[in-house]
Amino acid sequence: MTKNTTQEMSVFNHLEELRKSLLISVLALIFTTVLVYIFQLDTLLRTLMVPIEKLGIQPVIIGVTEGFFVRLKVAIFGGIIVALPIIIWQVLRFVFPALYSHEKRIVILLMFSGVLLFIGGIIFSYMFVLDMALRLMLIEFSGGLSPFVSFEKYLSFVIMMLLPFGLVFETPIIALVLTRVGIITPAIMSKNRKFVIMIIFVLAAILTPPDIISQVFIAVPMFILYEISIFISRIALPKKESNDLPIEK
Repeated sequence: MTKNTTQEMSVFNHLEELRKSLLISVLALIFTTVLVYIFQLDTLLRTLMVPIEKLGIQPVIIGVTEGFFVRLKVAIFGGIIVALPIIIWQVLRFVFPALYSHEKRIVILLMFSGVLLFIGGIIFSYMFVLDMALRLMLIEFSGGLSPFVSFEKYLSFVIMMLLPFGLVFETPIIALVLTRVGIITPAIMSKNRKFVIMIIFVLAAILTPPDIISQVFIAVPMFILYEISIFISRIALPKKESNDLPIEK
């Protein structure tokens, strides 16, 4: 068997494993979406409707098929959350053959940490940010007009508010990975802290009513996440780079 043939078989095996991982991930998402639709859809819908009902507003259906497609969209949203560990595991299973034993343990720990942080970000957004954003958009900036909210538009807004915070809460994990591959360092993150603080407070001002208490309430957790990311980046800094730092005499 020639070297080229061996390489072709290796590439083929990798592509086959990738195809298998993608197929399992898609099937897992379909399966969890169906489960959510059958067993937990009404509970999930009621939960997502609570923030706008607190404002005394009842969304309406303005299209014949809107009700069905909104329910399907919410089921997919729930399916993604339930299937997330399976999807991440499939990604890790694909890269595992290239890792050492100790690296595999670290990756598995990162997987569980990433899932918990993602869910934590969604919960944080639902409990604190969503209420403020809805009050700002529908009450404070409505100009005294009575809101007439589409069921589909409302739930799309809610999902687009929840998912980004799930990703933002992944910041410590992202910082760890980027530090290990040499893209960022704790020094770079610390040096740019003032710019990050400015961006955080701008985002908090956009997402909250125009009062300093609400802005601080949202900005502080974001800043804490950034500081945690700097700490994790210091821990994750490769030993070679740490050894290259100047030694004080």
